[in-house]
Amino acid sequence: RGHVYRGFKPVHWCLDCRSALAEAEVEYQDRTSPAIDVRFPVVDPDVVRSKFPGAKESTGDVSVVIWTTTPWTLPANQAVSLHPDFEYALLELDLGRGNETVIVARDLVADITRRWGVEHFEELAVCKGQALGGLQLQHPFYSRQVPVVLGEHVTLEAGTGAVHTAPGHGQDDFVMGQQWDLPVDNPVGRDGCFVEGTPLFAGEHVFKANKHVVEVLAEHGRLVLHEPFEHSYPHCWRHKSPVIF
Repeated sequence: RGHVYRGFKPVHWCLDCRSALAEAEVEYQDRTSPAIDVRFPVVDPDVVRSKFPGAKESTGDVSVVIWTTTPWTLPANQAVSLHPDFEYALLELDLGRGNETVIVARDLVADITRRWGVEHFEELAVCKGQALGGLQLQHPFYSRQVPVVLGEHVTLEAGTGAVHTAPGHGQDDFVMGQQWDLPVDNPVGRDGCFVEGTPLFAGEHVFKANKHVVEVLAEHGRLVLHEPFEHSYPHCWRHKSPVIF
């Protein structure tokens, strides 16, 4: 009668059990992860100026910068999420390769520029996240383009106010994928290794691939900053090992 359907949902996955874990089987322990700030270049910079009324003329490339502690999930990226009600600043600065323009949450500008070691920058304009919905970005190392989508799950607690979104690798990301009709790409097998055919990373274990992802980002000029970050992370209650989504 149509009351039952088959679908998908994200789960905690133990790489040692090679099975899904219920919430009750997940423990949280401190873990040091590679935290990275990454440029997602804007495909058409002229569109950006139309979304920031009164913006001063800028020089160099224009990018939305995301922050993540799971570099290995970037191959599955399908979007960048912004909060519709947050103010986003268009900043011109020099991150070591000449002037460029970045889009970050205005309330985090002081923390971001301090983290990046930037003393001098100019705020060219400000707009609400709502105005940036649909903006097309270039994936940092694959040829595909990904959109800016709008979500209430974006916070100002850490990062840049722009959230890398991989619907195959997280609950909030999955919800955003359903809401915005994004592909749910999960290129990781039961053993925690990238499946055959995954460009650049096929066969690599996800945690070991973190280093390789950072190297690829640096080679493509997309890496802004890479530093260790200690945080609470889900672990399997049996093996005491970190799980993945």
